[in-house]
Amino acid sequence: MHRSVVSAVCVIAIVAAIRVSSQQPAQTTAPPWTLTDAQLREIVGRVRAGRDLTPTSWPGGARVAVGLSFDLDNETGTLRDNGRSPALLSQGEYGSRAGLPRVLAMLDRHRIAASFFVPAVSAMLHQDSMKAIVRPGRHEVGLHGWIHERNSQLDRATEADLLSRAARTLESLTGKRPVGMRTPS
Repeated sequence: MHRSVVSAVCVIAIVAAIRVSSQQPAQTTAPPWTLTDAQLREIVGRVRAGRDLTPTSWPGGARVAVGLSFDLDNETGTLRDNGRSPALLSQGEYGSRAGLPRVLAMLDRHRIAASFFVPAVSAMLHQDSMKAIVRPGRHEVGLHGWIHERNSQLDRATEADLLSRAARTLESLTGKRPVGMRTPS
């Protein structure tokens, strides 16, 4: 069971990485291998997280900590792109209908807490999924946009509006303010 869950998570991560990389427009006309050290540092410097927050010791003398997080996008990728294909929409529905119950059962069986990043539209369409996530009281729900929008294509005001709407919606559906954010695209 553990091996199949790990394999499924790896496949999902690879598919997501391929989708994201195929959606990324080129940011420079120069080939990346010709960039100077200063140019490379300037590019990656925009996303640096700040100082290292690793504690000097982990609780209970643990040698390592692992964080599990899941994206519950469901149909939002298709809807975001104005898709109406029954095949694509049904693929999106599979996450809440079959995938999420299996993930939650595994987490419950091992008493593991996890973070779930959910677009607000997905939460609205799958309210039972949101109830199932928060029911045990150990999982947290984080922002993942309104409809899995492509943030790089939005102006600041639209992005702020969508995030505010998403936060209000997730809080309304779960009874708790969202914890953290993972940008959708």
